[in-house]
Amino acid sequence: MHLLDQGDGTRNTVAVRKAVSVSESVKTLARGLDILRSFRADRPEATQSEIAAALGLPLPTVGRLCRTLVAEGFLEADTGSRRLRLGPEISRMALLGPRDPVAIGRIWMADLAERFGEDVNLAVLNGTQVLFVDSLASGRTLSATTAIGTRAPAHCTAVGKCLLAQLDDNVALDRLGTGPYERRTGKSLTSWSRLRPELDSIRATQVARSFEEYEEGLVGLAVALRRDGNGQIYGLSVAVPSVRAKPDIVAAIEDALRADPRAVPARGGTA
Repeated sequence: MHLLDQGDGTRNTVAVRKAVSVSESVKTLARGLDILRSFRADRPEATQSEIAAALGLPLPTVGRLCRTLVAEGFLEADTGSRRLRLGPEISRMALLGPRDPVAIGRIWMADLAERFGEDVNLAVLNGTQVLFVDSLASGRTLSATTAIGTRAPAHCTAVGKCLLAQLDDNVALDRLGTGPYERRTGKSLTSWSRLRPELDSIRATQVARSFEEYEEGLVGLAVALRRDGNGQIYGLSVAVPSVRAKPDIVAAIEDALRADPRAVPARGGTA
């Protein structure tokens, strides 16, 4: 910090104090924002002690900031457990901006997971791969849990193929090349000549399928969701162990995926 000189060799202590005050205010604001960011979908509630430990801040500092955030409506406290969660002011502000497609997708994901008792995932296309941005595990002993941040080849996953089907053929071909693609199992489609008819089928039926193409013993069913405000397309998939993927179960999941108005028919094809 630079101290101001009044010209007669004395320091302008008032200006210095103001500069220090502004700096401390910025630091306090940043810490308050860090507290708000510490709440996540997998940890929607926390105590002051848990927040202090997660952020590496002194407990008295966290306590003071949390009291202010509660008073202003950015946090709310459970009177019984004294655990904190995001408050109504956060919800109000969220309604003012673009709707979060991941949050919207999670509502549908939860419904599918409850109805069918299988793992449900949300992903985006990233180069020749898909990137999983959200996941709900079924909790069953035999399941196909996918960690958020996992990447997988687009050409052999249901969610990847449903997203590729949204592209024009020339765009998808430019992205993937003619092959050979990675062979994950004996059922993987490893060339453009084999994949393109599959994309046409997805465009006709709206639902993408992967019957043990990515992993033996695993069936995937997926649809694309409507574009968000930034033009991003998300794919929603249900992962079913092959032993439970009976024809009636597969048909019921496909019908459920098609039925929701947030699902959109693929719009790719020959340019």
